[in-house]
Formats: sequence, structure tokens, C-alpha cells
Amino acid sequence: TRGTFDDIPASLPPILKAKKIQKEASKEGFDWKDSMSVIEKVEEELKELKLEIQKNNQKNIKDELGDLLFSVINLSRHLEIDASEAINQANHKFEKRFKLMEEEIAKNNQEIENLTSEELEEFWVKIKSHE
Repeated sequence: TRGTFDDIPASLPPILKAKKIQKEASKEGFDWKDSMSVIEKVEEELKELKLEIQKNNQKNIKDELGDLLFSVINLSRHLEIDASEAINQANHKFEKRFKLMEEEIAKNNQEIENLTSEELEEFWVKIKSHE
């Protein structure tokens, strides 16, 4: 007998592969009812990740992070948002903000590597507040 996932190429990029796995499982009736149920799953996976981080269990941390990512991709599928497009948009937004932060730091005659994480956060908040 053919397995549900037999036709999914092993070579697919991970985000696309996760989405296809979830779609195939959904066709078999194994899916969440709505996006709010998936959000609850994301929150559950995040709690499990936090717990493993507190225990400092590296193997379980990696497993739980994978589960969290899988759940977030599932949420994007339920929201009908392409996860790859969403992460590309987030990357672009972060790079743009970071560049503006660097420019702001330079205007203040300071160098990024000499600032504390708290000072960097202040610049970051300032940049975000101007959007």
C-alpha cells in the first residue's frame, strides 16, 4: 500500500515539505478545525520549548524547536499565507530597520560595537516608533 507521504519529494525545501505533509494529512481528515486551534498548538509547543531550555536538554530543545516551526508553518497554511513569503518579508523589514538603526547610531557619533545591548534596544525602539 502507498503511504500518505510517498509522493512528497525528499529534496523539497523544508518549509515547502512541511506544508505538503500537512496538506496531505489534511486530505486524510487529520487537521485542525480552525486557525485558533493551531495558535493554541503553537503556544503549547512554545511552552514545551521553554521547559526544555530551562532543563538545558539540547536534544529535546532541537526537537521542540522543530515542533514549534512545524506548527507555525501549519498556522500559515491555515491563514492561507505563504510561510516563505512571510519570512522573506520579515527578513527585509529587519534588515531595513537595522540599517536605519546603524545610520541613527552613526548620526550620534557612536559605533555599534561599543554600545550595550540596552543602548542598542533603545535605538531599535526609536527606529520602530518612527514607522
